[in-house]
Amino acid sequence: MFGGSIKKKFLGKAYQEFAPGLTADSVVVVKGRVSARDDGMNIHAQSLFTPDLGTASGGGPLVITLQEHRATTEVVKALNDVLIRHGGDEEVRLRLVRGGNARVFELPFSVEVSADLYGELKSLLGPTCL
Repeated sequence: MFGGSIKKKFLGKAYQEFAPGLTADSVVVVKGRVSARDDGMNIHAQSLFTPDLGTASGGGPLVITLQEHRATTEVVKALNDVLIRHGGDEEVRLRLVRGGNARVFELPFSVEVSADLYGELKSLLGPTCL
């Protein structure tokens, strides 16, 4: 689960350019300059884009791809927590890649496929995990 916040400031031309992408409850990537002052931390935004979070369609099992060397106890526990939070009806498979070979495991979880789930998985495992 995500936690914490940081203020983002879109000033002048940056605001004019990126205002259409600033909508409530949307996931965006902001690039900018970090400013730490007595009143807290801010990001003075210089660019903004909407990342590809995949689609939330129920077209078969959810296949998560992970490089085998990254499958540490910590990462697997965090993956477990994400899958439990997004319980649903869709089967989940883990594809462990080592070199040019891959092994696929059926996981004992069923999830509700959504943009939120995709966002958490990509944040945890990287943009190419789905």
